[in-house]
Amino acid sequence: MKAVGPNKMKTMYTLKRDIFFNWYFRNKSKEQIASFISPYFMSIVSKDVQFSLKDLLKDSRTVPSYLLEDYPTDAKPNVDIDYSSITLI
Repeated sequence: MKAVGPNKMKTMYTLKRDIFFNWYFRNKSKEQIASFISPYFMSIVSKDVQFSLKDLLKDSRTVPSYLLEDYPTDAKPNVDIDYSSITLI
């Protein structure tokens, strides 16, 4: 758990990088992937371009809970979890 503000706790979940990578490219349309990558390709001419899986995670905004490593089994199984609550391992 991670403290957020006074007396508030935020639950952080973990997600394996390879599972997220496979899920992202199987569940996003070609247009969504292209719209994410195109700004990086446009700037490749003038400078080095770097993006990571964290950038893809932020772009996806939510991830299904069944992909997470430590999501409680007694909780709702098909909940979308916000990217800010996920740590890639």
